[in-house]
Amino acid sequence: MQRTCAEIDRLLGTDPRFGSADAIAERNTARFRVGLRLLGRHHASQAAVFRRLERLPDDALRRVLYDPVLRNAFERDLNLLSVRPEDPSTLALMLRQSRTKKDGLGPCEALMDVHHQPWADLGPAWTWTSTMPEDVHPLLTALGRRRDDVFNEMGADRRVVPDAETLEALARGARLLAELLPHSGAGALRHVSLVGFAEGEDEDGSVHSFACGDRLPSALFLSPQALSDPWKVAELLFHESLHLKMFDIMRTGALVSDIGRMTGVPPWRVVDWNLRRVYSSLHVYGHMVLFFAAAAAAPADLRRRYGEPPAADSVGMVTPGSAASVDGTYSSSEERTRYLARQALEAHADALTPDGRALVTWMLDALEPLLPGTARQAAPSPSAPLAEALVPEPDSPVAGYRQCAPVTALPLPEQGMLLAAAPGTHRMHWLNSRAWLVFSLCDGRDPAGLERAYREVVPGDAAGLAAALAALRRVGLIDAVPGPERGAAVSEGALAQPA
Repeated sequence: MQRTCAEIDRLLGTDPRFGSADAIAERNTARFRVGLRLLGRHHASQAAVFRRLERLPDDALRRVLYDPVLRNAFERDLNLLSVRPEDPSTLALMLRQSRTKKDGLGPCEALMDVHHQPWADLGPAWTWTSTMPEDVHPLLTALGRRRDDVFNEMGADRRVVPDAETLEALARGARLLAELLPHSGAGALRHVSLVGFAEGEDEDGSVHSFACGDRLPSALFLSPQALSDPWKVAELLFHESLHLKMFDIMRTGALVSDIGRMTGVPPWRVVDWNLRRVYSSLHVYGHMVLFFAAAAAAPADLRRRYGEPPAADSVGMVTPGSAASVDGTYSSSEERTRYLARQALEAHADALTPDGRALVTWMLDALEPLLPGTARQAAPSPSAPLAEALVPEPDSPVAGYRQCAPVTALPLPEQGMLLAAAPGTHRMHWLNSRAWLVFSLCDGRDPAGLERAYREVVPGDAAGLAAALAALRRVGLIDAVPGPERGAAVSEGALAQPA
């Protein structure tokens, strides 16, 4: 094997754009801060509440907004800024119901009967241990309602209060995962806030595990019946944690331009998938190829302490009635990864942004020794000036460009990014270094002066300047200063779109 499992693990777990839990957390924290500033500007009566939260240190801020209930409220409030701006702030209500804690516990975590962190040395996840009636506190009520929404979708019947044996099995599986894959495995666990336990049956049989997505962000559930084998626990934790990692990645950069596009029924299921599910599942199954390869090559010490690893790559049952249930295919992570890679990079390539394509090709390239031939030979498309893949549009003659007001922006210099929220839509945009440069130069100066300043930093890239200007205008981050009427002589031909 040209590249060992340990090397692949390092590549997948430390890449600063798509792999590093620290880098993703930094972008998430920046997004929280910009979002709180937007909410404070709109909800003037609650501005002081949002300002106090926004000024917290990074760890304290994440402890509050990684809480599943408060993060759900944060995302809801941000969406409503563009949909129903008159709606009151749910997050402000939840913050009023959350007592400030100095013991390092999050809002809902503080309400648990037993405070249990299943992998305290790896990340701040906590376990849902509460036995109290959910109506005794508004946050527990909200947590229960969001759980019910998820359970109805996932086929779970009831939440299970874990006993000591269950908690030890959970922790043991997490330790195994972190030892087997110290970069990608341990890093994925850092994207988990809440671990709960549930029982039930879905269309594929008994529920073993599921991640909760938008309704209960940063949360996953496991079935106690699936915890008897530490290798199975490690597999399930890795699988669901990777879904939560992708949730965070997709919140910190636009990867898919048409995320709701329906892509057809995958061979191992019986319902149509959208591109969001294809993309997220590709990310998970690709990493699971590494998990099973690393398990097969596990050293004797791991086998002695945790037992024998799974005999083969098998990611669970296919749905009864699916095409795969008839011909016995698509039960492995390798088969599913290859299928989903074709869907993402070929059938629906037009819906991926350059960054989205870069993520897929980066992952498949790292996995090439385990998935020979799957990695695309062509290099990823050049990075767009914004995270979105925007096509430049012809410009009318202008006298200059200026930033829209009030743009809410936060730089991340170590990552070469600027996070900026457009005032007209309240949408956040991740500007790479080129777009950041162009944005900073849009201070009203005339096009010739703007081009000179740009060429001093990026010589010989007139097309890149034009594309960045068009993209920044399209998303509402800059305005054109009106120029002469059409038909009048225009001297700024250097900024015209390339043929």
